[in-house]
Amino acid sequence: MELSNVKACVINTGNILSINDITRKSGQNPTEELTEAINITVKEYKSSNSTPVQNGKVLISRPSDDLKAKLNEQSLSDLKIGFKIFINSDSKALIQEAIEEGLSTLKVPCVQNVVLQYRKDKFIEAGDDINSLKNIWSILEEYVKDEKINQIGLADVEETTFRNVFEWATIKPAIIQINLSTCCVVPPTLQQFCKDNDVQLLTHSDANEILPKNAIKDSLGIDLPVKWVSRFLVHIKCRGVLCTKGYLVGLGEM
Repeated sequence: MELSNVKACVINTGNILSINDITRKSGQNPTEELTEAINITVKEYKSSNSTPVQNGKVLISRPSDDLKAKLNEQSLSDLKIGFKIFINSDSKALIQEAIEEGLSTLKVPCVQNVVLQYRKDKFIEAGDDINSLKNIWSILEEYVKDEKINQIGLADVEETTFRNVFEWATIKPAIIQINLSTCCVVPPTLQQFCKDNDVQLLTHSDANEILPKNAIKDSLGIDLPVKWVSRFLVHIKCRGVLCTKGYLVGLGEM
């Protein structure tokens, strides 16, 4: 399927746990995993004869994906679903787009948690921007109020930034994720703050830039800007077993 004229699209890797080329490489980091999943998805899509459209955008997906079948194996009440959204823009519309694409892809009315990893574009300004972060946090609060998300959290923010957002927010962050590759030891003061305020303190291994700049051009053959990346994880509650994992990538002009 020709992609040269595509101006906006969403790449849906589907359930990558069903892709043997990925599951056999258990030592991959998240960036390597995502890049390979995109390459496999685009290759399968190009060999198909359809151009599905979802929410007004071309949907690039794998015809062989078993995401729907895997989700239907369990009752929705038995599943714990979470999103992690990676974004460099403080656009509320893009956050909303990422969440809605996730809900639409999984065909669920709500998810248990959404963690936001926001890093302002380094070409604009380095470091955390508290006002931008608060701007996009407010859209997450709306989803909690609408009962589409149960808990919301942040990844890779400085302790002072996290405390600032926590004190300011109407709906408090319930999760903070720390990358141990950049923070070898979690500050004791942050540990105590999380304990005192019932915040889940988690670690992760995601890169600051989850998707390399040339990955999309190398895979699609066209250079579309990355608006956001979202990873979805689906666990079976009673057993804590990960049954579905995948990525969505929003591409096009912002």
